[in-house]
Amino acid sequence: MNLKQLQYFVRVFEMQNMTRAAESLHVAQPALSQQIALLEDDLGVRLLTRGAKGVQATNEGALLYRHAQTILRQVDTTRSLLAKSDTQIAGTVSIGLASSTARMIALPLMKRVKQEIPGVVLEIVDIPSADLTKLVLQGRVDFSLSPDQQAIKGIAITPLMIEDLYLLTHASVKLPAKDVPISQIVDIPLILPSLPNQLRARVDHAFMLARLTYHLFAEASTSAILIPAVREGLAATILPYSSAHPEITNGIIRSHSLDFSLSREISLCASISAPENPAVQKVVSLTKAVIKQLIHDKYWPGCKMLY
Repeated sequence: MNLKQLQYFVRVFEMQNMTRAAESLHVAQPALSQQIALLEDDLGVRLLTRGAKGVQATNEGALLYRHAQTILRQVDTTRSLLAKSDTQIAGTVSIGLASSTARMIALPLMKRVKQEIPGVVLEIVDIPSADLTKLVLQGRVDFSLSPDQQAIKGIAITPLMIEDLYLLTHASVKLPAKDVPISQIVDIPLILPSLPNQLRARVDHAFMLARLTYHLFAEASTSAILIPAVREGLAATILPYSSAHPEITNGIIRSHSLDFSLSREISLCASISAPENPAVQKVVSLTKAVIKQLIHDKYWPGCKMLY
């Protein structure tokens, strides 16, 4: 077993297709298949099964994938530790982001990283917020920007910002742009984050305090599903501005501030046991700078910095 074989295996695992994996690695498919076969022979287990729907991992393959990610990340970390300047910093830095946060900062951060540390490849992992710290603990990502993160053993939590929540509706819905009372929301069909979710819990609590019940149209685990429903006029939702920035800018969705307080806290979460890595440290610094600039330029409304 060698690093090249692990890199090849990880790519096949993630793409679930031998041909596409070979193309992305710039190697011939027979050569890729041979390396996977040698890896399986060396370990004495079947890692992948090939079928009409592509390549699927066995249980042993899924286990190897998790360990291979850690091994390859440690190799990148070692390279970064030996770097003596920003121009020498290299490797891959992975960030876990909730879908809403990713829509706001992913592209500006990619541009900034490429400008200042061109040797670093930035990977954005966009998943439901409930799974973000799990990836940090597993070593799948170097750090995450997690909403409403509770204290968890092994994770260092640094609060970054408070983000207000808005009522987001299709542009055709007639409501005041500012300070919508909760009583005007009860008859509007809502699509909300699935429980358990801190944002959803806050919405539920607000309606409970007002002794009102909202009209639940549907639930979804990420804004990648919630926002299209609003865009199509199926329902409204209560989310941060970041989740629908492009649609708000284009006039497809309208954001309405609320006359009752609803917000969430975004924190930077990293493993306490992770070794110091100059590439990760630099990306963390750039992430904070990008967030601060977006808020300062009023590109990201409804936010308050905490650092």
